[in-house]
Amino acid sequence: MQPIFPEYIQFLKSHNCDVDWFHENTFWLDNNIVKAFRRGGQVVLLYRVSVDDNLHLTLTKHKQNKNFDDFETWQETIQRNRNRLCQIEQESINLLQQYGLHTDRRIINTNSTGKDSMVVTHLAKKAGLNFETFFNVTTLDVAESNQMAKRNGYQHIFPDPQYGGFYQYVHNSGMIPNRFTRFCCQYFKERPTIDYFNADDKLLFMFGIRNGESNQRSNYEDIIKNPLWGNRDWIGVLPIRKWSELDIWLYILAEDIEVNPKYKYGYTRVGCGIACPYYTKYTWVLDKFWYPYLYNRWRDILRNDFVSNNKWLIMNCTIKEYVTKAWTGGVFRTEPTDEVIQEYAEHSGLDIEVAKKYFNRYCSNGCINKRSQPLKIKDKNTLAMNMKMFGRDIEKFKCKKCLMKEFGWTQEQWNKQVNEFKNQGCRLF
Repeated sequence: MQPIFPEYIQFLKSHNCDVDWFHENTFWLDNNIVKAFRRGGQVVLLYRVSVDDNLHLTLTKHKQNKNFDDFETWQETIQRNRNRLCQIEQESINLLQQYGLHTDRRIINTNSTGKDSMVVTHLAKKAGLNFETFFNVTTLDVAESNQMAKRNGYQHIFPDPQYGGFYQYVHNSGMIPNRFTRFCCQYFKERPTIDYFNADDKLLFMFGIRNGESNQRSNYEDIIKNPLWGNRDWIGVLPIRKWSELDIWLYILAEDIEVNPKYKYGYTRVGCGIACPYYTKYTWVLDKFWYPYLYNRWRDILRNDFVSNNKWLIMNCTIKEYVTKAWTGGVFRTEPTDEVIQEYAEHSGLDIEVAKKYFNRYCSNGCINKRSQPLKIKDKNTLAMNMKMFGRDIEKFKCKKCLMKEFGWTQEQWNKQVNEFKNQGCRLF
């Protein structure tokens, strides 16, 4: 649950939503539902924000909306929760002072400019700790986050030059992060941080991790040690792990802590902009509105990836489906639709009947994959080689390994044969 700022209302208005109900310093957004507190603390559901597959946004009155009008302002909600805020603040300060006030460790504050990081930094100052604040330049942060880090004087940790920036790495490696295979945090955040500091130093990290963020983090205690640190004498302290998201926001509003503009735009996270596979269609609509250049840049990358890797044959979807839904991970459907085959045929310059033969073909020699399942032939060149050598009317296909064995080809000879057919202008390839 996070506050709804005027910037977000402007966003809704630009999408032809009725926002006449809005007045400042009152409403909250929680899982795409606009909520409010009635005086006394009752939470009421007012509107639902929905996004369809075409990224069309609508704002509709929630079925539980009974035309309430006696809403608490943010300040009134803060006042009602004042005792709790004072209690959790003191508990967090006590924890920070326990481990950091008289320590011989170098205290490192990692600040992403997100809400949790900003609260930890604020608490560390109140606790009287002597600490240094660092901001990871992931190359995926938007300008507002970078400017905020610079404005506050945070030291910067840059990614390893061998990877370059995120977009450079995607270009050089051909890897698109998805929910099953991703590298972003490790290459552009975790590893650079570990490499930045001397392994022999004794360090105390302050992290804005909360138990309520995920199941994985629900069992974290006050002190943690990242397995990636190995034998380094480093520890991490989690001063706000017991705080709820509402606690965080009420405290930010009460203490007048700086808010990253992305939250004001309607985002629930400020890191890893545009290309994170865990973002939703709702986030993509925000991206399209607030960061059109970055939004289009990433989708151009996705389109090029799809075409260059012939992902029609892997994902069984169209380019549009890949860009708008399927790139985040997994096979989109088990069988191609007529539209998928038609698009692939047009792109490859093939007849429909020939184009159909590229989809869902398995090695007829009974080869299996690493999961002990029938081996699916996904490589376009292998599928093309089958039809080139045995005719376009074949129904049984063989994998690359079986073809090379049958014709006695080495890898070099295979490559030479493929290139010759391509240079001859054979459309199968």
